[in-house]
Amino acid sequence: MFRYPTPDDTRGAGFAMVTDHFALLLGPGAGEALAAAVWEAMTGRDAAFEDVLSAIAAVGIGALPDFALVEVVDAGSSAVSVAVRGAATIDLHGPQRSSYAGTGVGTWVEGSAQHVAGISLGLGTEPGRSLLPIGRGVVRTDALEWGATARAAVAAIPASAASSADPVAALEDADPLETVAVDRRALTPPFGPRRRPQPEPEPEPEPELVSEPESPREAEVDDSTVLGSRRAPAPVADAPASHRYVLRLEPGGDYPLDRPIVLGRAPRAAQHPGARIVAVPSPRKEVSGTHVEVRLDDGALVVRDLGSTNGTIVRDASGEAGLLRSGAASRVSPGAVLDLGDGIRATFESLS
Repeated sequence: MFRYPTPDDTRGAGFAMVTDHFALLLGPGAGEALAAAVWEAMTGRDAAFEDVLSAIAAVGIGALPDFALVEVVDAGSSAVSVAVRGAATIDLHGPQRSSYAGTGVGTWVEGSAQHVAGISLGLGTEPGRSLLPIGRGVVRTDALEWGATARAAVAAIPASAASSADPVAALEDADPLETVAVDRRALTPPFGPRRRPQPEPEPEPEPELVSEPESPREAEVDDSTVLGSRRAPAPVADAPASHRYVLRLEPGGDYPLDRPIVLGRAPRAAQHPGARIVAVPSPRKEVSGTHVEVRLDDGALVVRDLGSTNGTIVRDASGEAGLLRSGAASRVSPGAVLDLGDGIRATFESLS
């Protein structure tokens, strides 16, 4: 069970959220509307790491709040995945202590660890002294803790050592599991015994009398990987041949979709033969070297992540947004906007 300090003024505190498989701190700048949307994503059926990040990123990269997110990957090995941004921090205590901070990063930093025996999440403020338990729910606070943390270590050391001028600093070089007077095997895991859900097998399709071979590139497109609602944007079907589709880049210009377009901080033409290579400025390196590909495929506009570090926020014409990442691809409709980071946006336009 996680514990949290009670701030003196809850109105200026962040939002702490704990579910069976996630722990999250959102900075106070997130606001109640975003906090409610993120909580809905965290508690959704078969919610995954990408779903929570997608809900946070829906406000746009330029408006991202500070946050610290932890998800269990495998309870048996105490393995977790983390993401952190802004003034938020995450400390993972175990055989080897790992610390993550998002300061100086426009998007967020990700990481992972195994054999975690303690977790500390903070928003860059001094936590209160008293701790209250939270099993599942939302509270206003600026810190979350579980298990064998530095705070627990200070409480467990003898009185003679506690009189040291800086007992926490004295423990930094020690093994947290040896320093903390707790049996790691007796710790109650903060999350349920769950592994990320595996997709159910698809039913065998009924035989058809006539079938056309499927395009290899089209078969790779997975519409369910982009928007948090799992609703795929409508493809551009039966478009007249007289229509021309362009990608409008801000800042930049219009690029016709007569061939694939590869966007990134420094994409290499040799790695994408036949594609139009467009380099975009990214002073804070929020845009990856090779970030995303856009193309027109049999009348459908297709966006494909190219292994970018933080993905691309895809916002359709209705305003619904989601995060495209990890090599996924999806169809989008005219009017969809791509947010790559560092103020770089691209819009699909249809011209007759």
